Amino acid sequence: MIDVQVSKRSHHEIGMANPDKMPIRCVHNHEWVVFSTALKEGWLMLQCVECGAMGTIDDPSTEEWSAAFLAPSRPYRWHDLARVNERNHAAPRVIRTIDGPGCDCHSRRSLPESTGYERVPDGIWITPVGLSGAEKAELGELAEFVARTDLCSHFLPIFVRSCEARTGLCHSDATHTILDRIERWDAKGLHCSPQVVARIIREFAAQEPG
Repeated sequence: MIDVQVSKRSHHEIGMANPDKMPIRCVHNHEWVVFSTALKEGWLMLQCVECGAMGTIDDPSTEEWSAAFLAPSRPYRWHDLARVNERNHAAPRVIRTIDGPGCDCHSRRSLPESTGYERVPDGIWITPVGLSGAEKAELGELAEFVARTDLCSHFLPIFVRSCEARTGLCHSDATHTILDRIERWDAKGLHCSPQVVARIIREFAAQEPG
């Protein structure tokens, strides 16, 4: 089964899920990106990074199935539009790489090189409780700081813990919640660049409980 929910689109990127608005469809062809596989069904999983449409390739060849093995950590463009079986819309699973400072994790940790897209862990910025104004402000400041650095999903949690140990100051529970999620997904191989980490933190701060 495919988990889908309605989402809206921001300029050039997919925005946060919004159940009160219908998704905006692409004016031209979808920009399909393979981001994962459905092992039970034998499908390739795709999403349009422009409008959030979900799709599948239901009959991948052996070569196509093998090529998708690294898709969760190395999403890539799919060009054969006629074979895509469109399946409603969903919150972001993959977005375009965002320009800005990067890290050297791909060479240092032998991660696959980016193809211009990055995986967004499913539900990473959803919060079941409301955040206070102070928590949102702290998260906003952290996001702006991260966007100017090379602190990716691997190094940001380490950096924050080190700063807290040295200064004795502690960040809010909200900040630790999103950092813990980022760290867990990174450990599973879903590495995010500093710019995408900053985006995740901003989206988390902006989310309404749900």
